[in-house]
Amino acid sequence: MRLAVSNLQFSFGAQRVFADVSFSVADGEILSIIGPNGAGKSTLLRCLNGLLRPDHGRIAVDGRDILSLGRKTLGRMIGYVPQSGADTFGFSVFDMVMIGRAAHVDTFSTPRESDRKAVERALRLVGLQAVRDKNFNQLSGGQAQLVAIARALAAEPDIILLDEPTAHLDIYNQAQVLRVLRDLAASKGLAVIMTTHSPDHAFLFSSKVLLMQPGREGLFGSPVELMTPETVGRVYGIGVSIVGYDPKNPASRTVVPDWFSVAGPS
Repeated sequence: MRLAVSNLQFSFGAQRVFADVSFSVADGEILSIIGPNGAGKSTLLRCLNGLLRPDHGRIAVDGRDILSLGRKTLGRMIGYVPQSGADTFGFSVFDMVMIGRAAHVDTFSTPRESDRKAVERALRLVGLQAVRDKNFNQLSGGQAQLVAIARALAAEPDIILLDEPTAHLDIYNQAQVLRVLRDLAASKGLAVIMTTHSPDHAFLFSSKVLLMQPGREGLFGSPVELMTPETVGRVYGIGVSIVGYDPKNPASRTVVPDWFSVAGPS
């Protein structure tokens, strides 16, 4: 098992963010982390990346506790794509992706030929070779998100974490990003872990799902087992229906609010 999380709990001071979160992800699997605002999805990713220290529990990569690993070692094992919004200082696409090689480049050293080749490979994986020399600030939102993914891939990790990678993108660019992630899992064997506000992503291309609830335990399982109207409705506090049900094709399903169960204006 590539990554295993056991009984994880995290708090900000006296406020518990989540508790008793356990799950595992293997090579080639895609885990979607779903839940309402305040459930701790982004906080969980920062724990997985070693940026935050949990109150309790264990995070292991290939059986090794991440708290025993140095930052550079962990940076080679786990790639991280945070939510968009970082200042780019007008860097080129190539230079932006080169930042992802930090775990492989010694302090005060210049990138080597092996680093440049790793950047070129990452750009090919996301289909952005043609814009390698373009100013990053001139890219579309979808291209910018693919650059962020390429930057994480440049470290040549075994696991990639993505915080809402399709947020603020139109349907075309959402499809482009999701296609790249699916192909990375299928062809490169990466373990992909992503947070999302779209329950449909669980059905469309996820191997596993983690449903998170504010201050409570996480629910982990396969999309077919876990994404039921009862479970999703309880997590979000709203009546929902699963439509387009086809037992042989989970990707045909979608989650829609049951508006008749929600009190409207009086």
